[in-house]
Amino acid sequence: ARGGRGDMAADAEAAAPEGPPELAALERELTQQVPSLLEAMNRASAEVNTLESRLGEAQDRYKKLLEQWSRLYEDLRLQHGANIERVKPYFDAKQVLNAASRRVHTVVREFSAAASLHTQAKVELRSIEEDLAYGAHKVALDRDQQDGLSRATVRVLKCQQERDRREQEYARALREYEEAKEASQAWHLQIGDAVISRTLPSFRQLAHHQSTLAEEQARINALTERARHAKAAYHTSMRELDRINVAVHAARRKHREAAGEAEEAQRRAAPPQPSAGGAAPPQRGGAPEA
Repeated sequence: ARGGRGDMAADAEAAAPEGPPELAALERELTQQVPSLLEAMNRASAEVNTLESRLGEAQDRYKKLLEQWSRLYEDLRLQHGANIERVKPYFDAKQVLNAASRRVHTVVREFSAAASLHTQAKVELRSIEEDLAYGAHKVALDRDQQDGLSRATVRVLKCQQERDRREQEYARALREYEEAKEASQAWHLQIGDAVISRTLPSFRQLAHHQSTLAEEQARINALTERARHAKAAYHTSMRELDRINVAVHAARRKHREAAGEAEEAQRRAAPPQPSAGGAAPPQRGGAPEA
């Protein structure tokens, strides 16, 4: 974002109003957004620089955390031997189950909120319909009544669609939870309580490190997305400045061409002027005889 800011500012200054009043007025109209666009570019550039710096720090932290997790895992392998590999699928399945359980609780809250909004929208629509039915002696609904009824109907339909979508998400999340639960139980039966109990404290340490890694990765993703949006805003402002610059130069070129054409037309319309050293006009009558 550091590259083209100076060039764009110089172009904006070069596009400052100049020339005859009508051209200056047109250029003022074309360039009225230049200050706000330059300010937006400066803000976006500063935000990109800040976000990229924070992103680099987050990536360094993630790399160090990953190295710590790898060392801890190797230490646990030395401590528990082959059991660590044997029990790992169970704890992996347990993590998937915990994530699925959290997902179910989240989706239930979202479905409940969507269902509540849908119920509220239906109550509002029913209230409007009852009010209109009370005034049914009218030949036709007035414009405000039609608009109110249309908005309420559309809101019910949208809330119904959102409720149905949340209900489908809940069904999918519940199915994934049941599958994760079955997988966890199957691994538990296959490995046995004794091995799981001995290795549980170690895997809790690993789970804590994995959770920290996941949080850092989520932070990296969020910073990356914010930086992407800031860069897009910067380039949008830069393209708009470039468009204004092109429009101003085109207006100037058009004005010069029009002025040149007017000058040429005026020159052609003017009567020809005798040249200073030209031949004298012919006299009437002949020369006197000697």
